[in-house]
Amino acid sequence: MNHALNHLFTPPFDVLKDAERKTLSQASKITYLPENTDLPDDWRDDFFIVIKGKLTQHQNGELMAGLKAGDWFNLKDKDGTSFDVKTQEQSLLYRIDGKTLISISDGNDELRTQLFADLSARKSHQDMRQAHHQNQQMLYHAVKSIGNHIRSPNFVDDDATLYEATARMTELDAKHVLVRSAKGVGMFTQTDVCRAITDRTDFHTVPVRAYSQFQLHNIHESHDLSEALITMLDKRVHRLPIVNSAGDIVGVIGQTELLNYLSNQSQLITQRIDQAQNLDDVAVGVDMIGKFIRHQSQNGMKIHLIGRIVQSLNAHVFAKVWQLIAPADVVSNTCLIVMGSEGRGEQVMRTDQDNALIIRDGFYDDNLPSYAQAFNDALYELGYPYCDGQIMINNAQWRRSLSEFQAQINSWLIATGGEAMVNVATLVDAHPVCGDVSLLQDLKSHWQKAITSPAVKSANFINRFAAPTIQVATTEGFWQKFTGGLDSDVDLKKAGIFPITHGVRTLALEYGISETSTRLRLKQLADLKVIDDKSAQNITEALDFFLLKRLEVALITDDKSARKVNPNTLSALERDLLKESLAVVKYFKGFITRHYRLDVFVG
Repeated sequence: MNHALNHLFTPPFDVLKDAERKTLSQASKITYLPENTDLPDDWRDDFFIVIKGKLTQHQNGELMAGLKAGDWFNLKDKDGTSFDVKTQEQSLLYRIDGKTLISISDGNDELRTQLFADLSARKSHQDMRQAHHQNQQMLYHAVKSIGNHIRSPNFVDDDATLYEATARMTELDAKHVLVRSAKGVGMFTQTDVCRAITDRTDFHTVPVRAYSQFQLHNIHESHDLSEALITMLDKRVHRLPIVNSAGDIVGVIGQTELLNYLSNQSQLITQRIDQAQNLDDVAVGVDMIGKFIRHQSQNGMKIHLIGRIVQSLNAHVFAKVWQLIAPADVVSNTCLIVMGSEGRGEQVMRTDQDNALIIRDGFYDDNLPSYAQAFNDALYELGYPYCDGQIMINNAQWRRSLSEFQAQINSWLIATGGEAMVNVATLVDAHPVCGDVSLLQDLKSHWQKAITSPAVKSANFINRFAAPTIQVATTEGFWQKFTGGLDSDVDLKKAGIFPITHGVRTLALEYGISETSTRLRLKQLADLKVIDDKSAQNITEALDFFLLKRLEVALITDDKSARKVNPNTLSALERDLLKESLAVVKYFKGFITRHYRLDVFVG
């Protein structure tokens, strides 16, 4: 196979049929271009794969992307707008006839989606492929790796009565028990109990061996989960004893437990946290959350679902810690809230704490400061770092009565300093954890009404609030990474996550949207026709892509604050999605600039 043809076996061309790949190869050729060469206008209908070299892609004189070996491109945007492409060094390109490619893609939905669909459709398609692949990969984990999903072996002797065996199952809260006998180990299950009842058997006299199954199928602890599942399905059994190299039974795996492992363990974690009697018990649940995140990421779960589930699990942690520390009357007369990415349900790693306490007007407890300090200290010990900005309930500014918070909001909305803006941005993402939720609802109603007041409008609050969307970072510098112009990695938070979340947060505040999730805010903004459906979907998918890449970096590096990615470490498909996601951010920043006239208010 020649070198060029290899490119037709990698994404997005890995979905080609053999005949399609042959046709495409025959309609393609290798092209050499010297340094600083513009691609000719008469190539605009063709498609290209970079074999070697570096190129830049421009639109209306503005740098849009850098291209390197493995990347693919054409000279038209998805809306038909032309690009200009220029080599930065000597380059080899695989030039594919555009008409032939379009003809093939018309009969290949997967190829057409990957090449010509918008970001939303392409990202959804990639997620489905990834999830399928990763679910398959999970089945190749060793049986012994699934830990808590394995039942310990519990035995009764074969001369034990049916009553004794059933009582043992009840004691263990189990649906089976293993049976020792001279002819080997058997199993007695709930199904066997039902058979004995149907036979009107005397449970106090008949031995358990009379209704036990002794021809058991087992699985070695080092074998793959796929083998266990296949054995269960093939042999029509629901449980398999697990044996070690010495032939000893070390556990039992059930079909229900196996399928639960292959799905999610969030319910188990919730129960563990809610039943905690002390902070050490809570710590076990927190550790389970970390394992859950890694497991579900490997399992291909959508990043926004991971975020929302983790938000719920963390809320159980925070509520339990607060309830263990504060007396019941303090809990019932306050509302503990989380803010920032935690409040939006977009925090999948344990980063800085962002919490506040709303106190019912008229309620007072001298020990509240010590309870608050103990709470933040406990979370720190559990692995949730202190907030560098001191946005925590141990800070009196974030531990106020409802009326005090209301007065403070009024002040923040007309202030000109950046700190006030940061505080508002933090608070409007608030999500309740425990206590009297109506306190937060009252506070939200207050700021939604306050923002429409004449004083706030005359202070141009919303325009000033929107400004950081375009000020914090530009994508221009990050494009340079793709062309070798910068040594720094792409900062996913500055280049992508923040512009989206803050821009959407600003729009949500302006239009009275109470949702805190960026995804749900975008949906409501689309429903209100503030932004069109297609743009809302693309912005959502871009955010999901940034969050997913950030999580992947964190899991690989074990750096909970990870936010930077080196594009050179990504696959060609991922680099293309990164570039397109950054282009979506650029579009959205332009929208925010026009919507809030930031060309007038910023400068």
